[in-house]
Amino acid sequence: VVEENGVEQRSDVRGLEIVTDSEAAVQLGLPADAPLVLLDRLRWAGDEPLAIDRIWLPADVAGPLLEVDFHHTSLYDELDRVAGIRPNAGWERIHPAVPRPDECSALHIARGEAVFEIHRLGAYGGDPIEWRVTVIRGDRFTLLADWTAGQRNELRPHMLVG
Repeated sequence: VVEENGVEQRSDVRGLEIVTDSEAAVQLGLPADAPLVLLDRLRWAGDEPLAIDRIWLPADVAGPLLEVDFHHTSLYDELDRVAGIRPNAGWERIHPAVPRPDECSALHIARGEAVFEIHRLGAYGGDPIEWRVTVIRGDRFTLLADWTAGQRNELRPHMLVG
């Protein structure tokens, strides 16, 4: 969405490591102590921080991602390259939230300023392979609903430029 709006995107990788996280593991249908690859990055749109992206993947699938430079590449492209898979099903839940102080600082927003929190479960071949929690600035992101009588409605993200 960022580059579709003519704005350069990049990421600051805040963490790329093997961890255990019981909540993420449960979402992925794994035991609470399962090893996971965590990719934690601050996503930028031009000169402004746009989102904090935290992604957990099963280590047995995503271990090779530990060697990837994620400053300007797509997780799904790299997952396809190293493991031959990319999510082909899943769901997202988007809701307004009040960010934690550390998130306000990273996103350069005032305390109490609204954000959207996006929870995503990505699956491949029916198996969960990605649990993602994204905190995105509310002043730079909105949802747009397209509808036509007799057709399925579509809800899609839209970045506010400027």
